[in-house]
Amino acid sequence: MSNINKKALISVANKEGLVEFAKALKDLDFEIIATGGTQKLLSENGITAIRISDYTGGSESERVKTLSQRIAKEILETGEIGLVVCNLYPFFAQKGKSLAEMIELIDIGGVTLIRAAAKNYKRVCVVYDPNQYDGLINGLKEERLGDDFRLELARKAFDYIAWYDAVIAEYFTPDFSQRQYYTVAAEKYIPMRYGENPHQKAAFFLNRLHQDEFKIHGGKEISYNNILDADVAFGCANEFVDEIGCAVIKHQTPCGVAVGETQPEAFERAYMADSISAFGGIVGLNRKLEPATAELITKHFFEVIIAPAFDVKAIEILHKKKNLRIVELSHELIKPVVFRPVFGGILVQERDRVDLRDWEVVTKRAPDDYEAASLKFAWKVVKWTKSNSIVFAIKGRTVGIGAGQTSRVGAVEIALRQSINRSAGIVMASDAFFPFRDGVDTAAKGGVTAVIQPGGSKRDQEVIDACNEHDIAMVFTHLRHFRH
Repeated sequence: MSNINKKALISVANKEGLVEFAKALKDLDFEIIATGGTQKLLSENGITAIRISDYTGGSESERVKTLSQRIAKEILETGEIGLVVCNLYPFFAQKGKSLAEMIELIDIGGVTLIRAAAKNYKRVCVVYDPNQYDGLINGLKEERLGDDFRLELARKAFDYIAWYDAVIAEYFTPDFSQRQYYTVAAEKYIPMRYGENPHQKAAFFLNRLHQDEFKIHGGKEISYNNILDADVAFGCANEFVDEIGCAVIKHQTPCGVAVGETQPEAFERAYMADSISAFGGIVGLNRKLEPATAELITKHFFEVIIAPAFDVKAIEILHKKKNLRIVELSHELIKPVVFRPVFGGILVQERDRVDLRDWEVVTKRAPDDYEAASLKFAWKVVKWTKSNSIVFAIKGRTVGIGAGQTSRVGAVEIALRQSINRSAGIVMASDAFFPFRDGVDTAAKGGVTAVIQPGGSKRDQEVIDACNEHDIAMVFTHLRHFRH
């Protein structure tokens, strides 16, 4: 038998599989010590277990159950208790509770037990997840509970505790700007075959509170790149809160974005904006997917369809494309904070959610009503494109997008090439100011009649003069929409 003492301490909030596990321990001649609720369950199932208060000679109260010098010593120092089985109060799975209720769900003793057992892994095994029970029993039977086995259990236990504390920290201080330390309360939700490329390991981690808000209704296994694109597709489509919107995304940048009087119209307008780039893309919608829209979608090749809800008939239609990933996502998952890893640390910022409240007309001519509506639409879209970025649009639809360029005029040239078949009624949005007039001069060749941009360049007057020469209306937002 592996070199651990055959005395187990069991204290679990999640009692799934516990009875069978405890019976297996008894068959292996383990003595079991248990806290009140756990001991009661075992006793009711004919399994002898010593109540922890009887073992320590102390008392067990609502808040103090396992905190004991004897218990701590036998786990942390002597290893007389060779197995600790413990999982924590489900603070991580609560919604709609008051602060007072949440306080009572913060586990203290359990964390101490797990941490102590993990620290003394050379003498003690620690498990916290019912999914670990079979592996432990098999290890005991096959005498495989050596140092490496126990060290791996300790690693997982420390990871579990860190996650648990992160959940609590996030609950108490959701505003990252008020925190000195930053952790993410997420657990592995979707294992993945690989990341951006086949040689990179990957997984999707998600807070347990939100896992029921991210549903996959079918299709091929979702990939790392699919989720990156879906994040942009859903966010961009939901920029149009008061309208029916659709965004088709490729490589985290919109190919086409549109709104419509109906959902099928919104989809068709977004698709026709750049049908070539849309091949193999991601479709994001801001309303429940309707059967009529689903029929249109199945005529083309897409990787993922993402929407806040799906009509049952629409899902049946989409299932005709057996590899098409169907993702239902709550609007609540568009979180107010975004972060990314850099240099082994984390950059954290507020999401770019500022709405256009007003603008300054800086040219001789102000935008007419059609241009104004088109400019407001384009300004919402340019927020979701990679910088440097230019969006050419008509009312309610993009006609050309130049994104991710190292020069602004280069982005204009790309947008111009995409909109070559449309020479009138086009407006242009720029995510940042124009450093030179060449961007406006190039846009004028493509029939652009109005421009929206932040302003703020030392050559603003030069750019304004160029607009006046071409009879282009231009407005300054005094807001920038960089997205790196």
